[in-house]
Amino acid sequence: MEPSKLLSPSPTDLIDWLNAEGLLELDWDFPADGDLFAAGLNTAAVLQHVVTAVEDQYGLEFAPEELTRTNLATPQTMAAWIAAKLA
Repeated sequence: MEPSKLLSPSPTDLIDWLNAEGLLELDWDFPADGDLFAAGLNTAAVLQHVVTAVEDQYGLEFAPEELTRTNLATPQTMAAWIAAKLA
């Protein structure tokens, strides 16, 4: 398996990581398709902190046009977005 595929997080990995980093406070049973914006990812400061942390954690760089609600809406869409960038 390619190294980038090994690094791709699952939605559960992202939920655990967001909690561990103190970026959001999500319940242990937060669903993979749960709305991250409703859970607190709703300010520019929090959003920038999360994006910067994801870039650092996964060695990625995102263009401003990639920072859409679609890409960041849920742990599932965020995991897919990261996986696509790592591929």
